[in-house]
Amino acid sequence: MHHFLELNGFLVRTNVKYEVSGGKGRGHSDIDLVVYNLDFNKDHPPHDFVLNKKSLPGIERAIVEVKGWHNDAFTRGTISSFPEVLNFVQPEAIEAASEFFRGANFRRILVLSKLTLVEDNRARTIELLKAGGIDRVIEFATIIHFVAEQVETNKNYPDSEIMQTIRLLKIYGMGSEGDGAE
Repeated sequence: MHHFLELNGFLVRTNVKYEVSGGKGRGHSDIDLVVYNLDFNKDHPPHDFVLNKKSLPGIERAIVEVKGWHNDAFTRGTISSFPEVLNFVQPEAIEAASEFFRGANFRRILVLSKLTLVEDNRARTIELLKAGGIDRVIEFATIIHFVAEQVETNKNYPDSEIMQTIRLLKIYGMGSEGDGAE
């Protein structure tokens, strides 16, 4: 996720801490990512709830929660079964983000495996996410495809295990480049 955002002009900070005082949970928690877009373009706000690479310039600031549940599509049932998915938009987290951004407006973005493709369920899931305080979502396929496109087989990535792994997959014919034979 870092690479995706950084490659798209964002500064990224991880694990912004906040204190949880109400409900079932008490103690410390954190916001996965707090991001600021150096390439922000106010003339191109995102129109779709599901973000893609082209809509990112319209996001100036955001808090981002990453849920790497890759086995299933994200549905209304997911939210019902795991309401903690929305913890990062609870008052304590929003207050911490507001302090971090010094009162400036920000978006609330949830990164998830994928939304269900069943249109009625998809629309209801999006409405439930919006009602829960989520402004936008990014599906992992968007992130993976973009990062993989950026990786060159003839370049070494010593500071990034993920990009180095993608490079090797491409070299050995398991990506969009390379045929596995040298």
